[in-house]
Amino acid sequence: MSSQDFLNIEQLDDGVLHLELKNAPVNALTATSLRRLGKLFLELGSDPNVAVVLLSSGLKVFSAGLNLKDAQNYDIKEQSDIVDAFHQCFLELYAFPKPMVCAVEGAAIAGGLFPVLCSDYRIAGAKAAFGLAEVRVGVGFPVGLVEIVRAEVRQNALRRMMQNGQPIDVEAAKEAGIIDEQVPHGEALEQAMKIALDYARLPPKSYKTVKHQVRMPVMNALAREVEKASLRTAPQAWFTEETTKAMAKMIG
Repeated sequence: MSSQDFLNIEQLDDGVLHLELKNAPVNALTATSLRRLGKLFLELGSDPNVAVVLLSSGLKVFSAGLNLKDAQNYDIKEQSDIVDAFHQCFLELYAFPKPMVCAVEGAAIAGGLFPVLCSDYRIAGAKAAFGLAEVRVGVGFPVGLVEIVRAEVRQNALRRMMQNGQPIDVEAAKEAGIIDEQVPHGEALEQAMKIALDYARLPPKSYKTVKHQVRMPVMNALAREVEKASLRTAPQAWFTEETTKAMAKMIG
């Protein structure tokens, strides 16, 4: 399995596959990279050499979500395409039948937070930050992604993060249920590797069954959005009259 232009792929011992995001400078997400990431997870789900996926970033930032300089100029077709890509990608990540462990150093913001929320165990270094900035850039949340947040973030933290759009630090993220473990800065990947080895030893069929029992309501919600997109005959706008100005303000 070869690396891709936005991703390093490394097969480690004991069935651990390390995926390292590397789209400099901030691991911005595009419709193309989202679909490629989703397709990769679909393939890994049936790969007998992969017992567990370890996801990390090779950059200072985990992921800042969309590139706002590009996104502020999206036409309706591009707006519709990125929302569809979010649903397609995060359906595959959330429904991934094997364990996924995530190591976070730096910021995971807006769309960049969702790979973390799709993971089964999340470890963050002390300088990590987490946010859902959509309200600040003038957009609502894609429907299926809201269901991921509802399932994975505690209610009061969800309310604050979604409604004020401000990032939170690693201690607040642990309190919110976004991460499972905090470690000193620079040690997240090392600790994540230890956890990944523990997960790799679990019976795979039982793991898939239990994981899907836990996650099925959200998986169904995401699948419904993917199906709706496949039946749509025209692109659907995501932005409002506020969006371009709000994005420009965020960029500064």
